[in-house]
Amino acid sequence: MHELDPSNDYPIRAEIFRAARMCAPCMDRLGEITYRGSPLNESLRAHWCGSVLVNHLMPAISAAHLATNNFGFRELLDIDIRLDSALTGPTARDSRAAGRLVAMDFRPPAAERTLKRYLEAVESGKAFGHIAVVLSARAAVFHIPPQIAVSALVFLEMRAAPVADFWPCVEDCLKQIPPGSHMLRAA
Repeated sequence: MHELDPSNDYPIRAEIFRAARMCAPCMDRLGEITYRGSPLNESLRAHWCGSVLVNHLMPAISAAHLATNNFGFRELLDIDIRLDSALTGPTARDSRAAGRLVAMDFRPPAAERTLKRYLEAVESGKAFGHIAVVLSARAAVFHIPPQIAVSALVFLEMRAAPVADFWPCVEDCLKQIPPGSHMLRAA
């Protein structure tokens, strides 16, 4: 992916919005997920990007996307468990709550057995259902690349920003992803 060109950023922004809407159609009902505080707080945003997004959410999205594509139900459960042990306190709680909301708001296509089994495990309480795993599994089913899934999750995390500042907040987070980190870069 590439950095946004201010003269032509509409197509990538539209793609990120489309992915967020497809992967989390109930996004209007999601509360805070893993980012706490004002999206306008640059130091807090940078801390979240470095400590939560890059270290925990991106690896989970990348692994869950691959597992879903490879019919890896058990791998999805393992990713969910690892993410749950990595996140703490309200961050873990809210990630699980958001993921469960998204999971319960969706019926997977009949041919997508891995996703169906995973969502059933979330519903029955056998899986945590973290938002990064649920969102990424849905992205894989809809053939949305993991890079766009990460961007969609950042979109969801920053949606509390004022309209005029929303995209700069999203772009700032994406620019903080180190080059080569799970093949992701700023959108």
